[in-house]
Amino acid sequence: MRLIYCITFLICSLLKAQDIDLQIGDSIPKNDSVIKVDSLLIYDSSNILSDTIVKPIKVPSIKVKSKEDIAKKDSLLKVNEKRKMIRYRKIEMDTLLIRNYKIYYDDGTTKFVDTTLSIDKDYKFNYLRKDYFELLPMPNVGQGFNRMGYDFTKEKLSPQLGAVGRNYGYMEREDIQYYEVPTPLTELFFKTTFDQGQLIDALISVNTSPNFNITVAHKGLRSLGNYVNSKTNATNLRLSTQYNNHNQRYQLRTHIVAQKLSSQENGGIDSLSVYFFEKAIEELEYDGFLDRSRLVTNLDAQNRIQGKRYHTSQTYKLIPSSKDSLKYNLRIGHDYTYETKNHLFSQNKTNDFLGEDLITSSDGEIVSNNIKDIHKLRSIEQKIYANYNLGVIGSFDFGLQFNKWSYLKENNQSEEINFDNIQSLNINQQSLSAGWKKSIFGYLLELNLQKTLKDDFGNSLFNFQINKRYNNSVFFNAGFSYRTESPNFNFNLFRSSYTDYNWYNTDWLLQKTTAINTEIGHPKWGILSSKLQTIDDYLFFQDITPADQLKKILRISPTQSKNKINYFKTRFFQHFKFWKFGLINTVQFQEILSKNSDSPDHLTSSILNVPKWITRSSLLLETFVFKKALFIQVGGTFQYFSKYYADQYHPVIGEFVSQNHTQIGNFPRLDLFLNAKIQRTRIFLKYEHVNSNKTGYDYYSSPFVPYRDRAIRFGVVWNMFQ
Repeated sequence: MRLIYCITFLICSLLKAQDIDLQIGDSIPKNDSVIKVDSLLIYDSSNILSDTIVKPIKVPSIKVKSKEDIAKKDSLLKVNEKRKMIRYRKIEMDTLLIRNYKIYYDDGTTKFVDTTLSIDKDYKFNYLRKDYFELLPMPNVGQGFNRMGYDFTKEKLSPQLGAVGRNYGYMEREDIQYYEVPTPLTELFFKTTFDQGQLIDALISVNTSPNFNITVAHKGLRSLGNYVNSKTNATNLRLSTQYNNHNQRYQLRTHIVAQKLSSQENGGIDSLSVYFFEKAIEELEYDGFLDRSRLVTNLDAQNRIQGKRYHTSQTYKLIPSSKDSLKYNLRIGHDYTYETKNHLFSQNKTNDFLGEDLITSSDGEIVSNNIKDIHKLRSIEQKIYANYNLGVIGSFDFGLQFNKWSYLKENNQSEEINFDNIQSLNINQQSLSAGWKKSIFGYLLELNLQKTLKDDFGNSLFNFQINKRYNNSVFFNAGFSYRTESPNFNFNLFRSSYTDYNWYNTDWLLQKTTAINTEIGHPKWGILSSKLQTIDDYLFFQDITPADQLKKILRISPTQSKNKINYFKTRFFQHFKFWKFGLINTVQFQEILSKNSDSPDHLTSSILNVPKWITRSSLLLETFVFKKALFIQVGGTFQYFSKYYADQYHPVIGEFVSQNHTQIGNFPRLDLFLNAKIQRTRIFLKYEHVNSNKTGYDYYSSPFVPYRDRAIRFGVVWNMFQ
């Protein structure tokens, strides 16, 4: 025994002389999983059902100091190591958490790559990758959405191109993501569509150095659809970069986006097909019209939104952190955005649905049966701003913004037709902005002001918000806002080969919105939010089709309401968990408290139409199987909205039109789903509108535009950490 002890002591002494250092940290919890990337460890929140940020854990590591490591202690090498550390930000690479993969947005919010599987992920697994609670999809993917609720406080203040109904899927500046990843990240999104197509969104992001990131992403869509003339195509190509210098004083963000959204326009099904859609099986006992390609549509046309955007944002901290003892963090910045955007409507063969009279030449003959209307917007936006933190007083923002818009119209018949009116608009506008943010006794106060220097195409904003989080997880938000905004250019100037859609009017009053909002919630007991919006001088497109011509033609007119609109809505959300079961309920009540008295006689008085009730309930079972190698989520989602006068889509202007002759709604929708997660791969399988043949064929997305039939769709989201 003494001999063994002596040998052991001698070996330990020799190891100590070789300077082998063993460092063992705390053990890893058994339920936590770790992703191995090369020689690094990444914490994965795959077993966490909520979307909360996970806390870092200590990972055991073994560091062996060799002769080369000892040589690095040389003073000259230390100097080189110090220079390298100063040049690049030091990042701990021993332990990588999933939250180290960060996503930044233009408004200053920061998220991290979330690989969990929750019911919220199921709600957002769609074309827009957003929750569709207040949106009613059209029959085909990417064809558009009808709105069942509004939030006018989130609309853009400056005038836009228009064609709002075609802009769903168009990525704005605030939708672009900037990444910071310690190792290369890849995300693949795939989902089936309706007949001969697919939806794909692929992204790859890499930091070439700790300070510089490059992200390339492409989103593609093709879907033939179940109805005649309803094919959709879309492509969104994004390139974004982010750079921070070694001492974090200078930051640069840029992105380039090229996108094109195109679809065929059919104007909905005609009056006879409406009968066959609703009554064929019930009265004729014939199910041949379940093949929706047999139904006749009103139109055969093309619609397209195409745009490119070049954006650069720079900020610089004037005082280094080492010399800023008071932490004033004085920063200056400059943003530059140049964007081109085109709206095209084309039609090879015309009919009477959109207009009886085409623009004709002087002898009364039709100039051309081929229509091609193009509206273009070229916009330049520059903003110079500063941010100054005065500590006790709060943080202040000041900005000066310059805008230039060039809106013009092109027509394939411009040489033969004299509109005898203005064909383009050129506007220059400047605006001042200021902001203040301060935390007082745990209450976060935020104030924002903005005002243009000219009245024409002007806007203004006053917004005040207060937020508070209590120790018992209860949170409270409240706010008040007042804003004025200019209408989009569709209201000011529109030119078409159809005589009914030509107007020029720059005398519109600015639309004014006053809003009061409150929200109180608890993670367990639910969230209750309410908002009262008062809209003055509301701008909208109104359906002026005579009552005896409904389903045969569609006539519209831009209109501004003379009456005040009071729009109230309240929503309650609760996620109740019991064992492995979950019940998620969302209920929204909304009402228009005032009416418009100056509507035409053949219309009722309402101009802003929303359903009184919107509900959604999901019942699901979540559990691990196969020794926690697979996480599954199975259940169903029930959706319902009450009847209301839904807006009708108009293909020529690409907008939804307010109408008061046809109601839709009052049909339940039931979706069954089976979702699964294997490591960082989420699989989604859904049977949509499974009850479509049980509740009657009277479901519509818009007047005379049917909602989707039952269908089985499959998809996957796969994150790869390299």
